[in-house]
Amino acid sequence: MPEPVTKPDPKPARVEGPPEESFEEKYNKRLEFPLSLVSSVLLHVLIGAVIGYCVLVLMNKGEDKSGVPVRSMAVGGLGDDGDGSPGSGGMEDPLIQILNKDPATAAVESLADPSKLPQIEDVQKTIKTIDPTGNIPVSSSNAAAYAGLDKAIRDKLLGANRGAGNEAGKGTDGSKGTGPGGTGSNSTLGRNMRWTLRFKVSSGRDYLDQLKAMKARLLVPIPGTDKCLLIENLDNPGTPRTVDAADFASLLRFVDSRPEAVNSVIGALGLDVKTRSFCAIFTKEQEAELSKMETSYRNRRAEDIEETIFKVTIRGGAPEVYVDEQKVKR
Repeated sequence: MPEPVTKPDPKPARVEGPPEESFEEKYNKRLEFPLSLVSSVLLHVLIGAVIGYCVLVLMNKGEDKSGVPVRSMAVGGLGDDGDGSPGSGGMEDPLIQILNKDPATAAVESLADPSKLPQIEDVQKTIKTIDPTGNIPVSSSNAAAYAGLDKAIRDKLLGANRGAGNEAGKGTDGSKGTGPGGTGSNSTLGRNMRWTLRFKVSSGRDYLDQLKAMKARLLVPIPGTDKCLLIENLDNPGTPRTVDAADFASLLRFVDSRPEAVNSVIGALGLDVKTRSFCAIFTKEQEAELSKMETSYRNRRAEDIEETIFKVTIRGGAPEVYVDEQKVKR
């Protein structure tokens, strides 16, 4: 019997090969994935940096609206500030450089000026006459400022009126200080001699505006006389009244006798007067407030203090005053 013929399978048997590659293996044979990832991140960072740079450039093209720069200034030394006068090509105005000189340095230079030594010695002698105990310290800046006043005006402001006959001279208001330093430490005279007031200003006009905010008045000595002009309206002085300096001896004041500073202030006021000095006069209420600040700053007694430096800032049209520095008697 013939053997049955086996028919071949029409479908060939499937040959098993290696397993299919994973995603990471398939697309990472030549490090395509990490390279593309790093490239993409760097590209986004570069685009962000370019956009940020363009924004900054466009912002800086507009009008400069930054705040007005300010510098410190001490009364008994006016300090206007500026970036140069018109047409100066951006160079700082030499006058502004003089006005911005450090007040302490300016005071030392004034004290070292041989032409001012007699006046400075006279200031010290007058103070000793008023206060024989010698307990009234005189700061270098105030000594230099008062030395610039004519003697007649200076003596009246210091309250050094002469007595009649054999009578000793007395202060203008006839009063003495209440502190243990005799007539000195707690008196208005003592404070006038040891206090320094510093403002932050951008111009001479700005300085006057800040004085106005502190309700200050100005005394402008009239050359060749023992009288002064009283400026009560610092915006519009009009026709100032002529007054006797002795009437203001009992008030807190700050004197400036530097020619550049005086000319700047007189020019801002529009006054036609050639004077060597001016005085800023403050109220008794302001003096009392500053006195409290002085003694509470380090809990020191007035008679232990050589000099107190106050700083003034104007915010919202109102003055803010604080003690910036204090020197103790040695």
